[in-house]
Amino acid sequence: MHITYDIFISYRRKGGAQYARIIQLMLAQRGYKVFLDYDESRDGVFGKCIKAAIKEAPVFILMLSKDALDRCCNEDDWMREEIMLAIQEGKKIIPINPDKTFDGIHSEIPKEIKEAACDVQHSEIDFGQALGVTVDLMIRDRLVPCVGKREASGHKDEDYNAAQETLRKIDQRNRFIKRLAIGVATLVVMITLATCFIFWKHHIEKEAAEAETAELNELRSELEKKHEEFNLQLSPHLSREQMNTIDTLLIQMKEVKKDTLWVSQFEFTVGQWHELLGEKYNRAESHLPITNVAFDEVNFMLLDSLRNMTGIEFTLPSVEEWQYAARGGINHETTKYVGSNDVDSVAWYKGNSNNKIHAVNDIVEKGPNSLDIFAMSGNVSELCNTPYPHQKGNNVQWTACGGNYKSEAADVTALSIAPIGVDEKSDVVGFRLAIRKE
Repeated sequence: MHITYDIFISYRRKGGAQYARIIQLMLAQRGYKVFLDYDESRDGVFGKCIKAAIKEAPVFILMLSKDALDRCCNEDDWMREEIMLAIQEGKKIIPINPDKTFDGIHSEIPKEIKEAACDVQHSEIDFGQALGVTVDLMIRDRLVPCVGKREASGHKDEDYNAAQETLRKIDQRNRFIKRLAIGVATLVVMITLATCFIFWKHHIEKEAAEAETAELNELRSELEKKHEEFNLQLSPHLSREQMNTIDTLLIQMKEVKKDTLWVSQFEFTVGQWHELLGEKYNRAESHLPITNVAFDEVNFMLLDSLRNMTGIEFTLPSVEEWQYAARGGINHETTKYVGSNDVDSVAWYKGNSNNKIHAVNDIVEKGPNSLDIFAMSGNVSELCNTPYPHQKGNNVQWTACGGNYKSEAADVTALSIAPIGVDEKSDVVGFRLAIRKE
């Protein structure tokens, strides 16, 4: 069935993809039909699809992330083609500067694009606490006059950022109370002990802190050199545990497409999730795949944190990328399951899992595929950064691949997919990370 789009979103994958998807989700929840391209290919049928969507949609949102327009001086640049077509078709162009990093316009790009990008009436979208409010203002001021008001999808838009801010303030208050109590107790002890002890203690602590800082700086330098192929740039505020976790993540990355795509050897674990986010957890569950996390939590908590920690664009793979890796990349495996035609040799599924999830050290009991990637068949279904192809209603659903430990053998193949909602959490759905370079 043909879909009539209200809005087309143009963005640069590097730096703009996450923001584009947020805007798409917010507008879809408010009843608008939004076209957002998720595929890497831009030719053939897919290229025609993009052009058709631009011509169809009255509104063209232009995401001005950092360096977004630098390549528009090239006539064959896809973003240039999208913008020029929108201008030619007389579309309402709404520039959005998502993270305030847009740093100017290349002198050689067409005059029409310069004018579109410099629209003084551009919409200010706050991707923090005021996200919902600023999106509604854009709808009122820019969309309603052009395409009219739409009925909301029925999915209640929870103010996720506001909730996170509330939790942050509660945590901040608790930390303050704890620090205050420790400070008072310490003060009593210091007064009781004598001035000379105070000076001695201060000296010892200072030396220990300096030694720890020196060791962390040395570790940071070693890891950046070790993973220079990913241009690793570690934040100076990371703990030893966080740096070791990042080191493990990068070691586990298997090259799927030469110099462009890496996919993790294993499913992301409970220990990795909590170590990176600085949360307490049950160490006995450290090697279990992380489950019961929503799509938005992965993208806007974990991946944003990883980006700030490493300077690397970690991402969820698309379905196409996931299946390509499962098939062994250029090796193009034709086995029914990932790595074998014998399901028991490569997968934890209903027939052998004993109805429980299996840890990474159990996963290696099953064979990998030709890229040395484990458990893409069974154990946990894996979130992918691709909308489910058979959407129901207006609520956005994403795709989970590979089946899980509760699935029948027929549902843990390399091509097995299932839907999962944006906010849905499941004890059978986890994920593995990818690194994609343009």
